[in-house]
Amino acid sequence: MEEKRKEELLVEATIEILGFNPLSKKEEIFSIMITPKQARYILDNYNKKNRKLVTAQKNEIRKSVFKYGWLFTGDTIAFDLTGNLTEFQHRLEIIAEGKQTVKVWIATGVKKDTFEKAAPAKNRTKFDAVWRFDKSATKEDVTTLEQLLKWRAGKGSQSVGAITLDMVNAYKQFQEWKNYIRIGMSITANFFNDKKITKFDSWYRSFNAWATLMVYTNKKNNAKEFLKLLKQHHTTTNKCTLFTDMDIYFRGKDVGYLTGTKKNEQVMYMLCYATDRFLIAPKGDVVFDLKYVDSNHGKMLTKSTIYRSFLVNPQGLKLVA
Repeated sequence: MEEKRKEELLVEATIEILGFNPLSKKEEIFSIMITPKQARYILDNYNKKNRKLVTAQKNEIRKSVFKYGWLFTGDTIAFDLTGNLTEFQHRLEIIAEGKQTVKVWIATGVKKDTFEKAAPAKNRTKFDAVWRFDKSATKEDVTTLEQLLKWRAGKGSQSVGAITLDMVNAYKQFQEWKNYIRIGMSITANFFNDKKITKFDSWYRSFNAWATLMVYTNKKNNAKEFLKLLKQHHTTTNKCTLFTDMDIYFRGKDVGYLTGTKKNEQVMYMLCYATDRFLIAPKGDVVFDLKYVDSNHGKMLTKSTIYRSFLVNPQGLKLVA
């Protein structure tokens, strides 16, 4: 009886504080204006069986609210039949930490096992943001776009004014780069699609970004000839000094065992410098003399004309308001 009375008192206090009963068995959705104190009250009293809070998710919501304000998404603060909060806890945390009263939608009467049985919503991706408006887009298109924008940014002062792909700008950036990407990927398709060379498959996206930027900088034909010579080197007995040296560099102790971002950066520097050398000697009869100690953003700024031409701000100029 004592536990039941405690529950009754909590419900009475809750209705007075929130204006509704999270323990309601009625399946309904309605809106309220929620204060930071009310958000904290829900978290303290009705959030006992939820997922673990994730700091990164809170930070993403905080950034979104700072940039765009509280947006109506159609999501609800959902309570199951026991009054337990099942959705919206991260956003409630941001409301509770702030000073703003926010319009939210409440859903009550959610079945207890819905959390476990219902298929979760698919995570939204940059590809989704593009495909919503352009059904011709592919995942390869968007990953190439993201990669080439990273290449364009470089590091340090050269990244001033550079664009990072996100959900908001993905479609606009794709429209700006779409034709370049399609031409660039048609060039790399001739190199990769017949599977005669597979050693570079892991860096297919990097080759796509390189080819796209070659097209963008008016070197489409150079990109075609470069890959033609590289393919000839790996599939025939007609070897050339440039790619023999590049293979040694790529498989060497400094680069060969790298993985992830560090390896990807080396592929970028390698392609840029090899292109510089190819433009000097289109038959590949030239050494690839890049040293690992020079294979970094700072050194490549002066060592590679191609790398520098890819950057959005090669001079590292400050933005003028």
